[in-house]
Amino acid sequence: MVDFLLMTLPEDPKEAQKVFNSLPIKNQLDIVLKARGKERLHYLFLSEHSEELVQQLPELEVFLTVKEIGERDSLELISLTTPEQFLYLLDLDFWKRDQLDPEKILNWMEILLESGEKKVTQFIQSTDPEFIALLLKKFLHVTTLEGEHLEGMDRIPLFTLDQFYFVDFKGKKTGEVFEPFLRILYRIKGEGYRRLMESLVCEIEPELEEAGYRLRNSRLSDYGFPDFEESLEIYHFVNPESLILEERPLKVRAQEEIEKGSSIFYLTHQNEGPFFSSILSKIDDPHEQDRLKQEITALCNKAIVAEAIDLSNIAAMERVVKKVYHTLNLGLQYLSKGDEIKAFEILQSLPIQRLFQCGVGTTLLLRKKAESILKGTWFSDDQENLVFLDSPHFEKFEGILRKRPAFYRDWIYEDFKNLQDLKEADAFLEFIEVIIDFLGKELNVSPRYLKELDLSGCYPEEWREITLSTIFFTSLANQILRGTFQFEAIKQGQVKDFLYRVFESDAQGKGVIKMEVKNGLRDWYYSIEGEEIKRQHLLAFQDFCLDLFEEEYGKIPPEEKVAPRFVKGLLIRK
Repeated sequence: MVDFLLMTLPEDPKEAQKVFNSLPIKNQLDIVLKARGKERLHYLFLSEHSEELVQQLPELEVFLTVKEIGERDSLELISLTTPEQFLYLLDLDFWKRDQLDPEKILNWMEILLESGEKKVTQFIQSTDPEFIALLLKKFLHVTTLEGEHLEGMDRIPLFTLDQFYFVDFKGKKTGEVFEPFLRILYRIKGEGYRRLMESLVCEIEPELEEAGYRLRNSRLSDYGFPDFEESLEIYHFVNPESLILEERPLKVRAQEEIEKGSSIFYLTHQNEGPFFSSILSKIDDPHEQDRLKQEITALCNKAIVAEAIDLSNIAAMERVVKKVYHTLNLGLQYLSKGDEIKAFEILQSLPIQRLFQCGVGTTLLLRKKAESILKGTWFSDDQENLVFLDSPHFEKFEGILRKRPAFYRDWIYEDFKNLQDLKEADAFLEFIEVIIDFLGKELNVSPRYLKELDLSGCYPEEWREITLSTIFFTSLANQILRGTFQFEAIKQGQVKDFLYRVFESDAQGKGVIKMEVKNGLRDWYYSIEGEEIKRQHLLAFQDFCLDLFEEEYGKIPPEEKVAPRFVKGLLIRK
């Protein structure tokens, strides 16, 4: 419906305004919420009821609009906000963790003044005096003469509105901003001004800031942002296998509450989880839609707090919201095994947070498996030993071991997005387990053995530069040159002979591994390993090593001498 309304608006500005204003306020609001940034601002002020529309926007949507457009370009919008909306803007933008950001405060006080005296008056009359005192304390030093008027005039600031409280502005710009603010405050709240000045004389800044932070968190909790400890519960381990369908929440809030507390911003990212999004779109019961909307909003709020991001950082908020949908997608796929009918039942019966915890649980089980491999005989529970893994195997393993496991793909760490990612990571861990078991048994090679090797006169000279592929190919070189599959440095003079035996030229003249070498390795694996899945892992490791070796040595012309210092893949002794 909203998309249709947007498409039918005339291009002519006057006609568009006429058509837009013929719509009910609810439809106008739907169009405004569908738009973002400057386009949203355009529709807001296309309406004859701009103030009403602005004040019906969820607080987070107001904040996002201001941040996308910029504070200075949003002055007209800011001037129409309710006291609650404006305070929400300050609560999200003023703080860095539990500390006030003076630069942000000064910026917003300038914006407040530029929004007009009516807005300043509204702010003063609707805001807790303690909060105003906290803001002023950062920028003003207030003193009193207490009977020493004449003697004290030379040593105190001259700005005063009542000849009793004297203000020292901390910086020229501070005075330019706060002097007009104090004048308005004094004019509309004379007695309140004096109480405020007295608190600035007496109160200690750290205590004011601590109290202000508690009040701010209390206000944000009313908008669904819980405290840090409560937010962390979404990452508590829940075994996916133990999840049963749970009763749906008994209470669904009134529609006006839902619209006020839920942000379109959160819901616009649901396509990040395509399976989840597809099932969600099939739910047509309005009450179920409302429940899911509420729960997704609450979950996103918890995730934003749990990730301890700066609430004024929209890009960081977007990353967290996308992570929520990735994890919901994974959880729903895991529980339903990809069955859409089963997924539909689950989404109607299981609270969204439990579905998220299911997705988290699958990755934590994966981490537990990685930790078990790390604690095994080969790695000996020493994370330093992971350095023997080749890239990108090292990065993949390290990502899974993280507190919140990550999937390494295309040279970056990403969220686990779906069941396929989970299966790939699980297969990767199985692959690593098979390879280290193979190298340990066939070569009696371990990190401890490698660290104790005398590498003087060798390339590489440092054990940290030896990887599993180096171990494999050096052992293969010994097999071909000496008839024994063992990890021992080969002499520099034998390298060309080895390359001659394993390489043939392709159509471009590049050296590639001979098929007879590959077939020989395959036959050997089948002779020593009875389990097909383990043989497949060994073959995959072989292909990985062969590709690395071809990349390193295949481009070296046959007549050219190999410089061990500049190539990897073999342990070579001078």
